[in-house]
Amino acid sequence: MGLFKAYDVRGTVPDQLNAPIAFRIGYGFAKLLGEDSDHPRVVVGIDARPTGPELAAAFMDGLATGGAMAEFVGPCSTPMLYWAVAGREQPAQGGAMITASHNPARYNGIKFCREDAVPIAYDTGLTEIEELAKTAPEPPAKWSASPGISLFPVGEKDEHPVATPFGLSPSVFQGYVQHIRRFVKRTPDALKVAVDPANGMGGIYLGFLRSLGLELHVINGQLDGSFPNHEANPSKLENLKPLCELVKSRACQLGIAFDGDADRAVFVDETGAPVGQDMITALLGQELLKRHKGSAVLYDLRSSRAVAEVVEAAGGRPLRERVGHSYMKATMRKIGCIFGGELAGHYYFKDNFYADSAIIAVVEVLNAMGLSGEPLSELVKPIKRYAQTGEVNFKVKEKDEVFARVAEAYKDASIDHLDGITVSYPEWWFNLRASNTEPLVRLNLEANTRELLLEKFKQVTELIGQPEE
Repeated sequence: MGLFKAYDVRGTVPDQLNAPIAFRIGYGFAKLLGEDSDHPRVVVGIDARPTGPELAAAFMDGLATGGAMAEFVGPCSTPMLYWAVAGREQPAQGGAMITASHNPARYNGIKFCREDAVPIAYDTGLTEIEELAKTAPEPPAKWSASPGISLFPVGEKDEHPVATPFGLSPSVFQGYVQHIRRFVKRTPDALKVAVDPANGMGGIYLGFLRSLGLELHVINGQLDGSFPNHEANPSKLENLKPLCELVKSRACQLGIAFDGDADRAVFVDETGAPVGQDMITALLGQELLKRHKGSAVLYDLRSSRAVAEVVEAAGGRPLRERVGHSYMKATMRKIGCIFGGELAGHYYFKDNFYADSAIIAVVEVLNAMGLSGEPLSELVKPIKRYAQTGEVNFKVKEKDEVFARVAEAYKDASIDHLDGITVSYPEWWFNLRASNTEPLVRLNLEANTRELLLEKFKQVTELIGQPEE
């Protein structure tokens, strides 16, 4: 189908993904889960995209045709769906979130998980779903499943700080809020916080954040899956600019940006400067190790060397993994890591089914600020010890040729191929890898000094090509 990516199903609607295809995929998912359980129960949620309700209806018809029972929980964040699968008294056998995460509005997709919120990736079940979908019967002319959703502006005008936003499942939302509250230790007093949910599902958390005593200043807080103001991808600096300006104009002490399905968070400090997600990984790893002495902390291989150094200094065991939530979660479960973080802004918690949660990451950043009495810039200042390029994208026609050229040019270095190619020298290193979601190769380079960074970046890019604008 061409829709099945490394971690999920994703494509443009309706040419690549539409209701008949969603029906077949639902059928395939039901058959996969049916191999281990009779009449498996599958929790289904959607993000704010206007194509979500029809795709969900067709997908649930496919589930029913394949012998599964669908439980529709309506609009939610992806982490909330994980909780609905794994966190209630009667866990479900699977979950499906209709979302395209940070992609533009013309996209949609499906993220899958098994019981206990264990992710399904291309090598752990997606290939089987793809093959089983091909055996589905003809889709019906009309969808019997009727989500009955009216996507409605939520969050900014909630009268009660923890009221269930319109359109959300009250039991799931309130249950998830109770789950999040377990992570609250001490939030700063009278903190002014700027928030940009990018018109995505992060808007459902505004009432909860206000209930912590925060003074919120919000832009793009209403649900609107057309994403009218900017792309719901906080990893791109241009999408963070409005939040950075809001922090400065309102004299806020913190800025928070969410992606479309609110499983990623990016932070801005009180000066209006974005904080690298690997800096947050190091900070939260350090803080959680105070409560869980000697535990392992996982980080993805694009992250700064400072992450491992900070974790070791805090008495923890730093572990390195390839990029991707399915790989991170599998390793965390195997080792029992207390926490993990990715450069894209995914943060994983052992006490959250080893799953990622943007709002729990927010709570932990607030805990760090509240317990220390320090602003975010001061908390990360000792961690920002190296110069970094950030992630730089390149469009290349022959990826294999590029990787071979790079390996030959740096054959005197320490090289590994865990994910793409990582080239390491004592004073600088870089990772070059193919994107799992876009036709790009991505470069992350770090050096001991700014001067060395610029020199080596020029050297490496001459081997790859012209970076994307």
